[in-house]
Amino acid sequence: MQIRHTKLEIPQDDPFKNDALGRKDIEPPLTQFVSQATGSFVLALDASWGSGKTTFLEMWQVKLKQAGHICIHLNAWQNDFVPDPLIAIVGELKKAIEDYASQSGEASIIISEQMKKNRRIVDSLLKRLLPLGVKIATHGLIDIEPAIEKGFADAASSAAEDLIENYEKGKAEIKEFRKSLADLASQVASLNPSAKVVIIIDELDRCRPTYAIELLERVKHLFDASGVVFILGIDRSQLNHSIRSLYGSEFDATGYLRRFIDLDYRLPEPQVGNYCNYLFKSFGIEDLISKRKFSNSIQKDTEDLKVYLGGLMSASKMSLREQEQTVSRLRVILQTIPVNERIYPIMLSILVFLRECNSSLGIDVTGGEIDSDKVEKLISMICEMPNIKQVKESSENFDADEIEAHLLAVLDELNLNPDRLKDYKRLSGYNLPSLDDESMRTPEVRKARKIRTSVENLRNQGDHCTGFQITVDRLKLTNHFVLYDN
Repeated sequence: MQIRHTKLEIPQDDPFKNDALGRKDIEPPLTQFVSQATGSFVLALDASWGSGKTTFLEMWQVKLKQAGHICIHLNAWQNDFVPDPLIAIVGELKKAIEDYASQSGEASIIISEQMKKNRRIVDSLLKRLLPLGVKIATHGLIDIEPAIEKGFADAASSAAEDLIENYEKGKAEIKEFRKSLADLASQVASLNPSAKVVIIIDELDRCRPTYAIELLERVKHLFDASGVVFILGIDRSQLNHSIRSLYGSEFDATGYLRRFIDLDYRLPEPQVGNYCNYLFKSFGIEDLISKRKFSNSIQKDTEDLKVYLGGLMSASKMSLREQEQTVSRLRVILQTIPVNERIYPIMLSILVFLRECNSSLGIDVTGGEIDSDKVEKLISMICEMPNIKQVKESSENFDADEIEAHLLAVLDELNLNPDRLKDYKRLSGYNLPSLDDESMRTPEVRKARKIRTSVENLRNQGDHCTGFQITVDRLKLTNHFVLYDN
């Protein structure tokens, strides 16, 4: 049973092989930009949470290494347990330098001495930062056991003395480390003039607000090391919120970030439908549907789910993580439907989408509460989705009118006699006159005729033609399953 999609594999020889978001083409100019940078530089890769930012950075890192750069990738969220952010940074630097120097040939010989120098400074920084960081993180309320503390550093006998002593020595060591980092970049450039030391810091917006700010304040001392490029993976709006939560709602968070960042790059939105296709494959939706008994409708059911659920998710600009949760919910529902029963793909798409939207309207409708007023609001909501026009233009099969027809058919099925359907009948002529009639050629009349015909075709299929109540009951059953994001 596959409820969580598998982590995307990133082959080292072809990192964008499994790129599901159409972002392969933006890597070459970004890599070229890094290679041509002079001095020191800080680039922010800005994208909303759950939009594939981390995956892109992991793919890009492989290409940067292939271009000859030394790369360090620090996930701030995974390391926000570390008392002092600089501990995590210098620890990752130490590992990256050793990995780079372990390669055979000329490169290893040229940078070996520089590596030893950097390693000595990093070790010194780690020994100095660790005991002090633990005391500072607990505000002095929790001390380290004397024997363990002595193992970390003998200098930790007094917090006050540590602060003074470490201030002077730490400042000098950070300055020396910054210089040695620049020297390392210079040595790497002697092998490849365009090569840099690239430090990627990701998930700044996801970690504790205090840690995000501490990390920026600590790492800023390394920002002006020549030949070193920093790439910060951020959601600027969320990071701004974190900054204001610490400094006050009126604080100029944008101005604060300008102190650290030289240039922003906004990660492009993925192509419509690309990610949905990837999720269907990753969650095994097609394989699951192929096991059903309605063999003559398997292909159409799969296509309708992709088209309508994917179209609604794209039209509403759901984040990639929200789309993942939605398709995961779809998988759970499909697994609970007996293989000899219909799945009603269009209605299933509508209701699964509404359930994951978490709006009061969606909660009501997916709970079985539906009337003419709610349908009017739903139709308006779909028509006003921010990306609906793009979805209509990019997908030949996505049809918002068909969604409207399904919703109106539900009302007709429940004998609620919706006014909108009455208007469509009046506009299209009660006896559906020929389209040869000139009065039948206006866009409004054509739409009315189309939707009316779809509703009547659905109703001619008999009771439960839309599958609304059946699908509502299936959703209610799976509401007892709680899906968690990681």
